[in-house]
Amino acid sequence: MKKIYLYKAPDGSAPFLEFMATLDEKAKNKLEYALKSMAISQGRFTEPLVKHFSIERYRQLYELREKARVLVRVIFALDGGGNVILLYPFIKRHKRNTNQALEISLAMLEEIGQNPHAVMEYPFQGGACGNQREVIN
Repeated sequence: MKKIYLYKAPDGSAPFLEFMATLDEKAKNKLEYALKSMAISQGRFTEPLVKHFSIERYRQLYELREKARVLVRVIFALDGGGNVILLYPFIKRHKRNTNQALEISLAMLEEIGQNPHAVMEYPFQGGACGNQREVIN
């Protein structure tokens, strides 16, 4: 089973958790289910749930796609062990939203590379796939 980690900002906040708090219950549940599916997935991630970016600059990034009343997107990367690192979540309204999210995600990845404490394990509701603890590489 893969682990799901998320980016933790230098101030200790977790942008993904803050984003989840803004979603309605249906969107939260769909996103949580998608994350659990990714955690237990043994194969490669495929469309339509996940898009792998092919442009050289963004090749290490993926986009989790979920649709509720709005188009929910989460940019993520994989670590060396195939575990998922959730970087930047957003509501897609325009194509430029994705471009901005990709640039922000690259900056987050760079920070994670410099500070391994900049990730934490995703706290699945009900503790189904892990608990909230910091990850030390």
